[in-house]
Amino acid sequence: MASLVSPPLPCRAAATASRSGRPAPRLLGPPPPPASPLLSSASARFPRAPCNAARWSRRDAVRMCSQAGAAGPAPLSKTLSDLKDSCWRFLRPHTIRGTALGSIALVARALIENPQLINWWLVFKAFYGLVALICGNGYIVGINQIYDIRIDKVNKPYLPIAAGDLSVQTAWLLVVRGFLLNFGVYYATRAALGLTFQWSSPVAFITCFVTLFALVIAITKDLPDVEGDRKYQISTLATKLGVRNIAFLGSGLLIANYVAAIAVAFLMPQAFRRTVMVPVHAALAVGIIFQTWVLEQAKYTKDAISQYYRFIWNLFYAEYIFFPLI
Repeated sequence: MASLVSPPLPCRAAATASRSGRPAPRLLGPPPPPASPLLSSASARFPRAPCNAARWSRRDAVRMCSQAGAAGPAPLSKTLSDLKDSCWRFLRPHTIRGTALGSIALVARALIENPQLINWWLVFKAFYGLVALICGNGYIVGINQIYDIRIDKVNKPYLPIAAGDLSVQTAWLLVVRGFLLNFGVYYATRAALGLTFQWSSPVAFITCFVTLFALVIAITKDLPDVEGDRKYQISTLATKLGVRNIAFLGSGLLIANYVAAIAVAFLMPQAFRRTVMVPVHAALAVGIIFQTWVLEQAKYTKDAISQYYRFIWNLFYAEYIFFPLI
């Protein structure tokens, strides 16, 4: 009866034969299939010992596994950085700039008019009021994003909720926190008040000017979103009257606002610096006229509409920047 002895491995048999000087035993069985010309040429150029093949395969597998393990979960610092970026985009920085500039401009105007009453300790306390106003600003823009998720996925896919970078639960947490901190405005105002109420022509002017400006922003804010509004059949002024008509209406109201500002400078020279009021508002009026012409020449494309809307916000910032000087 033939003994059931397994044939020696090729590598081990070759090593034994080389030490004893005898030829290596040939294994029984069908000959291996011929290699393809491509593999033959490759093996001819890059010979590899039979015993090392399995060893190199194991080494490659270990290297691949270690590389896969290195690309595991993101570190905590990157997670926190992504969360911070999502929260910042959720608060819509361009609206925060308007809130901050408006508050700082009014405080600066009061300090310029009453330099002898400057108390830097109260100014630091007023900073808490600014923080509360920014939180209130986040409350307003946050509510809009939470209820417009489907529309924002078409119009503004870069927003954190629409992009999936911020959950709805986290958004609600930020909104409620901003609403609660908004009560701090009252206490910050009480702490910062150092004068009794006194009528101020510049403050009355900026109040009327910004009120009309806010109306322009309200009627033009849907211009960049008109594509998604039409898709979901959302009724807005832009979808009803058309992009061109709304753009001309907004530009016309702004031009009227600037003309009124120039007229006020001539009618009340004792309350305003005419050398600042007239050239500044004339230049801003020319700017909105030029931007409207650019929008018309671009045939009201999506990029041109977005650029026009951003320019309106820049005009809003500019008014507050120049306000302490008028």
